[in-house]
Amino acid sequence: MESFDAGYIGNELQFIGSRVKKPISIYLIGGCAMAFRGLKEVTKDIDIVFRDKGDCEAFCDALFGAQYFEPIVITSEHKGLETIKIYENKDKFHLDLFVKRVCGKMVLSERMVKRAELYKKYGNLGVYLLAKEDVFLFKSLASEARKRDLGDMRVIYPNLDWGVIKEELSSQELSRNLIALVVRRLEEFRSVYDLGVPILNALKKMAGD
Repeated sequence: MESFDAGYIGNELQFIGSRVKKPISIYLIGGCAMAFRGLKEVTKDIDIVFRDKGDCEAFCDALFGAQYFEPIVITSEHKGLETIKIYENKDKFHLDLFVKRVCGKMVLSERMVKRAELYKKYGNLGVYLLAKEDVFLFKSLASEARKRDLGDMRVIYPNLDWGVIKEELSSQELSRNLIALVVRRLEEFRSVYDLGVPILNALKKMAGD
């Protein structure tokens, strides 16, 4: 799978943004958000969350004629993410699109939106980066399908506000099974990197362990 740096991604978003017909906002939750923050040199795809279906449709409309197409083969990794749409261009640069809910589990909450930072505007396209805490949380979910996300979590780890992560998990309408899934990912993260996860015991209680 190809990898792309912040410069390449910025140019693609600028091109797409020039074609968007109405003001919309997108929220970046993965490696792209890290690349734009200088935390990662390259990423394999861009995970985009929309607040509503209308914004997603306006973005997809901008892709028509922009040399993006839906791939014929969807990998098991992408199926596990439960995207709404997947697009790629001739360079095999992937756009993974979600509306509100990511991985079929966690939603883009209003608290996340408030914490997000406006990175840049490309025409009618406003590009927002989720806070490090929220990127870490989404990656803890995605790591079930994409094991490489554990490495990204390690990069994000320093100076995290664990209270924000715990509060977000507490406020999401997640079943005990989903909280238990996060617990398993965080336990794996702790085991692999020998790093503390201060909220782990509290999350275990939330999961009923």
